[in-house]
Amino acid sequence: MFKTYDLFSHRSINDLVPEIMYYYLFQGLSLTAIEEKMFRTEDYHGWLSKTFLNYYGIDTDKTNKGIYANKTIPEVVEELYKSSNIAHLRVAKLLKEKYL
Repeated sequence: MFKTYDLFSHRSINDLVPEIMYYYLFQGLSLTAIEEKMFRTEDYHGWLSKTFLNYYGIDTDKTNKGIYANKTIPEVVEELYKSSNIAHLRVAKLLKEKYL
């Protein structure tokens, strides 16, 4: 048998990813800080958070870090749903399902 991780055994991916998005886009936490907060580890050096954010079209070059710090989730979801960009719509859907 191959070695496994218990990292995600207690959550679904649809519960996990919006939290990563929230910490990055709203709270402006670094990728490593997100992993420390959520998984209590620095073993991934931010790569796990980066992978999920990039998969959903969120660039992690730090331009987006904390971009919504002064907005509420409902405001951001409404704004993103007005976009024709599919990445914006996917993020809006995840945030809405998790937080609204």
